[in-house]
Amino acid sequence: MKLASFLFISIIMMSCSSQKIDYVVEPAKSNRVPYAQAWTGGIPGSGSGVNVYLPNFDIAIDHIEEVYFRGMASTMVEKVEGTNDVMVRFATDFNRKPDINMSLDPEQEYGNMTEEEEDDKIPFELKNDEIIVKFNRNGRTYHTKFIGVKDKMSQDMPSRPQ
Repeated sequence: MKLASFLFISIIMMSCSSQKIDYVVEPAKSNRVPYAQAWTGGIPGSGSGVNVYLPNFDIAIDHIEEVYFRGMASTMVEKVEGTNDVMVRFATDFNRKPDINMSLDPEQEYGNMTEEEEDDKIPFELKNDEIIVKFNRNGRTYHTKFIGVKDKMSQDMPSRPQ
């Protein structure tokens, strides 16, 4: 009986453990390394963000659940046309339209961000050059960490990227 309860508790503890990294991808020795490029829209309120490019990415983008980078999380993932690369878009607060829907009627403030939404934390501690991709394969969730993300010069645009 003690053995059965021990096994049961062990299984519960393993399944409830915190997020873990399944794979770590070290920086490549070629010029095709992951990189981040910040962008800023030229019109006030047009937004800003960081686009992260992952070269030679072999996970189907429809299996990607979320991507974590520099304290941000994103689900905006797209394939770069004509390549095996993936781009992940992260929105930042700089140059964002202010939250100005003020009313005594809560219905009128629909779309305003709550403090809880603004203070969302990601489930990992990351260095500035690390990114984690959370994806699903055969019904199981995996986390892959990419190390060595380089920064490219910021892109200042006349409008928000499409």
